Amino acid sequence: MSSVVRYSETCKVTQAASKKSIDAVIQDFQENDKLNVIINKSIKLGMKWNGRTYEGRAAGMDFTSDGPTITRTQTSVRG
Repeated sequence: MSSVVRYSETCKVTQAASKKSIDAVIQDFQENDKLNVIINKSIKLGMKWNGRTYEGRAAGMDFTSDGPTITRTQTSVRG
């Protein structure tokens, strides 16, 4: 048996002070480690896992994200 893990291509990023959310495109993702996203096709934001959520800082503002939607599928080989 093996498992296949798939991640969505976008995720919600929230500006911490104003609580405004925006969809961002995922550039690089390692589960429970780091998340790099691109906002509005121009702003690259690097985020680190803090044990509950991903946190990052850009242009003097703090951002948080729960990360992408993760889908795990178990597969088996029949022979």
